[in-house]
Amino acid sequence: MGDITSLIPAEEADIVVLEEPEHLNWYRGPGEHWTNKFKHVVGIVHTNYFVYAQDQPAAFIRAPSMRLLTSWMCRAHCHRIIKLSGTLSEFAPEKELIENVHGVRKSFLDVGEKVSLRCRENIDDEVFGPSAEPSVYFIGKMLWSKGLGSLMELIKYAEESASLGIKVDMYGGGPNKDEASEKANTLGVDMEFHGPVDHAALGMSHKIFINPSTSEVLCTTVAEALAMGKFVILPSHPSNDFFAQFPNCLPYSSKEEFVGNLYYALTHSPEPLSKEYSYALSWEAATKRFESSGCITVAEAEAVENALSTDAGLELPPLIEDKSQRNKVAATIRLNRNRYRQFRSKLSQEMQQINILPIPLRKRMVAELDKRLDFNIDEILASPKLRFQLSPAQLDKNLLGF
Repeated sequence: MGDITSLIPAEEADIVVLEEPEHLNWYRGPGEHWTNKFKHVVGIVHTNYFVYAQDQPAAFIRAPSMRLLTSWMCRAHCHRIIKLSGTLSEFAPEKELIENVHGVRKSFLDVGEKVSLRCRENIDDEVFGPSAEPSVYFIGKMLWSKGLGSLMELIKYAEESASLGIKVDMYGGGPNKDEASEKANTLGVDMEFHGPVDHAALGMSHKIFINPSTSEVLCTTVAEALAMGKFVILPSHPSNDFFAQFPNCLPYSSKEEFVGNLYYALTHSPEPLSKEYSYALSWEAATKRFESSGCITVAEAEAVENALSTDAGLELPPLIEDKSQRNKVAATIRLNRNRYRQFRSKLSQEMQQINILPIPLRKRMVAELDKRLDFNIDEILASPKLRFQLSPAQLDKNLLGF
């Protein structure tokens, strides 16, 4: 793995933008740090690896480790961190902010203009009119983490509670596609799985897009559907905060709200997309938002400089303020430690008498058992102060200095 920064002349190394800085630096090649090579480094974070790690084996270890590693990478390699939505955890509070700096391609906005024109010219449009036949769809990767199970339950509930029996066209491929199709058949939910398709191809054929996923940081298909002038029904979630401003976005926080939103979308025409809302979804507007959010003010620069101080002290109260309670905890720890030492001594004697294990291995295991954890319990429990010799940002840089 080479060092890509070595290809950039020093006189041209002004600003660099890192897409997914945490992912980009998990396996860092040799060479200068980004923040040393460039005057200003902006990292854009748009994947929630913590959520994905929760679905992996040994998630109770993997997920927290992933969160810590991600925080290290972002803090150590960026001057500014832009998170696409509030669903992401904190990486470096002194450096980060939330802003949607993604847009949609012009073809989606062109479809939106056509749909708006159709709705203005014909209020009884065969696709987008209030009395049109239901045309509902989902598009995305066929993974359970995308909310496929939730979508089935919501559609089933709408049918049972409000007699809203609809067919949902499912577009996209993925490892759980066949399982999802089987479950839909088992639940009696009318879903037809079509496979992958360009989202723009559905511009004039469907009126309502349902996206139940909460694993996204910012769902691009939602932005595309809104740009095409469709109703979008989605959960109230930090990942969808940006979209809540659009009149055709119908968020829900309960099954009952979902049914109400679905009924409204079925019996109304989408609001024509105004120039302001169309512009907000464009890459031009996204670029403006990026220019604004990627900068650092003088006040922020001073705050970061203070955060990088190498002698920062933090006054904290004792771990246990009540003296009697502190003595009780200390006595319990001493008692348990004495019991462990008795057990360790007995186990050490038994291991020395076992002839099955090789002698070097026996000596090594006994030596490990004989190790003591010597510390002053009373001093630790009564400690009034913790002092950090390095700030978190500087500590991360030292740890990653390889």
